[in-house]
Amino acid sequence: MYPRFDLKKIDASLELFRKHFDSINQQLTTKRETFTPEMKMNIIEAYDFLNHLLGNDIDLFLPSGLHHLLELNHIVLCGTHPQKRQEYYHHLNETRKKFLHRIDKIKDWVLKHRKDEGAFKLAAGFYAKSLSKPQLFLEGNHRTGNIILNYLLLSKHQPPFIMSRETALEYLDLSGDIKYTDSENGFETAFKMPGHRKRFAAFLERCVDAGFLQDLQ
Repeated sequence: MYPRFDLKKIDASLELFRKHFDSINQQLTTKRETFTPEMKMNIIEAYDFLNHLLGNDIDLFLPSGLHHLLELNHIVLCGTHPQKRQEYYHHLNETRKKFLHRIDKIKDWVLKHRKDEGAFKLAAGFYAKSLSKPQLFLEGNHRTGNIILNYLLLSKHQPPFIMSRETALEYLDLSGDIKYTDSENGFETAFKMPGHRKRFAAFLERCVDAGFLQDLQ
């Protein structure tokens, strides 16, 4: 039985990050789009959905669970309200096409390595493969990737990593290094990937926090 994410604590951490976003963004190597209240709300809805999946023991990387991976990205982008989904219809359809084109290689890698690979290397490996070029989703790869890597950490009996005001700068800069690495083409950039992934795995190991999980009853 997996623990559940504590939505109130995640919300509080992300809200503190949001309030200090401008000062954090000024320090980043690559500037980011503004982190809005709507983005935060959608992330919380995605974790609520993930709690439901965990409660039903759904394996996200088996063929029967892949549409739930895609749904996590849909929630991150536009939430769960039917009207918003209708507004995003064409965008979500294009996202689905890209996802179906990319997911098999990533899914196969996770299934091959998750039994014997350590939790932090597994989570970092997935994150690097989904975030580097060509990215898994059309948009929202950082936010969705963080949620899915936390699913992988929990599946290996490790706490999650939830971005906070204190960890945001290092997390976003490490993510930027990964994002601009081409994992499939270009020898020079692909050569850098193992180093990026190793640093990110070490970062996760330092920064995971069981305080973002509900106590098991």
